[in-house]
Amino acid sequence: MNLGVWDGWVVTAKAVTYAATLGSAGGVFFLAYSHALLAAPDRLKIQRLVRILMIVAVLACGARIALTAASMSGDAAGLTDSGLMRMIWQAGEGRATSTRVIGLLLAACAVHLNRRPGALALAAAGAAATSFAWVGHVHALAAGWALLLIGVHLLSVAFWLGALGPLLLIARHGDPRRAAGPAARFGKAALVVVGALVIAGLALAWVLMGNLSQWPGSNYGRLLAVKLGLAASLLGVGAFNKLRLTPRLLAGDVRAVRSLENSIRAEMALAACILWVTACLTTLTGPPALE
Repeated sequence: MNLGVWDGWVVTAKAVTYAATLGSAGGVFFLAYSHALLAAPDRLKIQRLVRILMIVAVLACGARIALTAASMSGDAAGLTDSGLMRMIWQAGEGRATSTRVIGLLLAACAVHLNRRPGALALAAAGAAATSFAWVGHVHALAAGWALLLIGVHLLSVAFWLGALGPLLLIARHGDPRRAAGPAARFGKAALVVVGALVIAGLALAWVLMGNLSQWPGSNYGRLLAVKLGLAASLLGVGAFNKLRLTPRLLAGDVRAVRSLENSIRAEMALAACILWVTACLTTLTGPPALE
């Protein structure tokens, strides 16, 4: 697996697109289920964070298409090659990008106009989060059940990632009473969501690998093993937050807030690595099942 300069930029742009889209969509989810538990200043800061992430996601979508064209041409001339960009757009990226951008814009308007995200904001955020299912390896399988699995997986990832930024903003105040309620609400809902995330993710990995005997010998299998290891570490940190830190927050332990802040930063770092590896999986190599 050779990684050229332009390939590296494409992978990075794709990882940023994942992070900003799923983070902003999950932020809408967080505002919906934690609204009553949030102090007004925290709510405003989270809304601002969601809007910033949405802007980054839209810009990253455009950059990703231009960089993909440059990767295909092998030089910077591809950045302005309308023919290559049109080909990328018509190959399926156009439908996915349009769904993503429209979903983000509708969600941003709904969040701005309403104090608590309603059905429109949630549906638009969900559409943006699942837009990645319109392209890629799972879409190439042309199986409805596989698309359902990737949709569940993407929504679950958005739920988790979207809570990290808001919880970090709340934890920075150092007040366990402000952090305890939202952290406990997230942890309770995460029991179901993380279960769905793990089941859908493992099922997709099994299907995409096809013959498991190829796992150690393929680039896809090795990258997938790295992703699963990082995901297991992320799950471990999340379990620590729920089982150890949240009870301390509910008891009013001030030191638990700093621990939560550090733990969330660790989750963000692990999540960034997972998204970058995912971008490599979907850009640089293909699963054995499609060979």
